Amino acid sequence: MQKKFEKGSDEWQFFMDYYQFRQKYYEADNDTEWFKEMMDKGELLIEKYENTPICDYVRSLVLDHFADVEMRLKRRN
Repeated sequence: MQKKFEKGSDEWQFFMDYYQFRQKYYEADNDTEWFKEMMDKGELLIEKYENTPICDYVRSLVLDHFADVEMRLKRRN
């Protein structure tokens, strides 16, 4: 049996927020300001969920996103 998280729950809201974050900051453009903005927005996302049961998961996913963006940029260059 499949169990889903509830609409409006912390998990549901995080995935909505994370999807928008990932879409906006998916592809780096070698601009220092772009990276600073991405890091700042990622930190805000982590802070938003820091007092929830999913805080460790949120932190891990955001930090993995940072690493993914960097890795893909290095491959392109």
